[in-house]
Amino acid sequence: MRDSRLKTLVLYADYITRLSYFDDWLDALAQAPGFATSALNICDRGTHPAIRQALREVDLTILLHSTNGDTTAYLEPILPLLQDRRGRLLSFVGNEVNLPGSPIAAKRNAFARMRPDFIATQLPLEAGEVLWGDLARVVALPHALNPDAFRPEVPHARRTLDIGVRAVQYLPHLGDEERNRLHGFFATHRFDPPLKVEVSDARLDRRGWAAYLNDARGTVSTEAGAWYLERDDHTVKAIRRWTAATYGGGRLVIANDSPLRTLGHKLPWALRWALRRLLSIGPVRHEATMTEQIPFAEVHARFFRDYPKPAFYGKCISSRHFDAVGTKTCQIMFPGRFNGILNADEHYIALQPDFANLDEAMARFRDPAERQAVVDRAYDHVMAAHTYRHRVAELHAAVTASGRPATPDRAA
Repeated sequence: MRDSRLKTLVLYADYITRLSYFDDWLDALAQAPGFATSALNICDRGTHPAIRQALREVDLTILLHSTNGDTTAYLEPILPLLQDRRGRLLSFVGNEVNLPGSPIAAKRNAFARMRPDFIATQLPLEAGEVLWGDLARVVALPHALNPDAFRPEVPHARRTLDIGVRAVQYLPHLGDEERNRLHGFFATHRFDPPLKVEVSDARLDRRGWAAYLNDARGTVSTEAGAWYLERDDHTVKAIRRWTAATYGGGRLVIANDSPLRTLGHKLPWALRWALRRLLSIGPVRHEATMTEQIPFAEVHARFFRDYPKPAFYGKCISSRHFDAVGTKTCQIMFPGRFNGILNADEHYIALQPDFANLDEAMARFRDPAERQAVVDRAYDHVMAAHTYRHRVAELHAAVTASGRPATPDRAA
């Protein structure tokens, strides 16, 4: 009997429980008919012998976003193992922006050492090729909808929030304030008639996030990512030096890329969050909390005002956009490309960045029939072509249809 499925090893880094798309990709690959998958957590050094053995047996190895998104510290110990693999290697990339403590250069160095056959970008292909195209074949695989986890369970009439937002603040290092500005506006604006609005940076696990969206008629958002993307992170490095000299005087500052970060990952989420709050006010500070408090205008004037935007488009759709679509939570967003998936005023209510059409946009949102029509169109559109089942099929096609084919597992 022949098993045509690809024998596949999926590697992930399980040190965080508040990013639902990590679970969504893992679940989708485990359920996909084209793959016979096993999954191992690279954060557990006890799994490294099993990883070594599996890499000699599988046809395909997939590194999920968690293996490199926030740090490459968990990935680096297994790079020699990945170099000695038998089958093909595809790596996703997490956080495709220049961030202090999670540099693009570190990801590029790891990829150069492991020599992947494919790099899967969340960005538009043109941007992904700029960042990674010299290292491997780049395939565009944005996030998608997990309809099992994110589904409409509560009708709008029974939801208690008009607008609900849970998102961390973008650092000024990105040179982009659109998301922060939009969230800040809805957090402080007095709507007439009043709307019940909640904007918070507290994170939720997948189940909690799905329940939260099912309690909100709408949410506000922008495209993810940043306009300014650099292979070598030179602007972020300059901002970090300037920040340390300007705002770090007299304090002990724990750097974003300090080895202490991996110790923090071992703490329970509530304790991590409390410690983060403490490090934002005391004599010992964390770089992330310190830089969050630096005025964006000051960073922008010094580092980005005369920096021309690159010719390629570096922003993208995020998993959170799909999560809202799945729960039929109406999205109010600045117009963007959204990887060619969501269209303004068809799948979301478009709000101009200068808020010039605020009254018109909010009138559409307040109209129950119009709001329902928007979420229904978005839901039907995404269910037809943009679930994780569709994405995994695209992944399967990419790794089997180009170059030398991966060898399927065969059993007598």
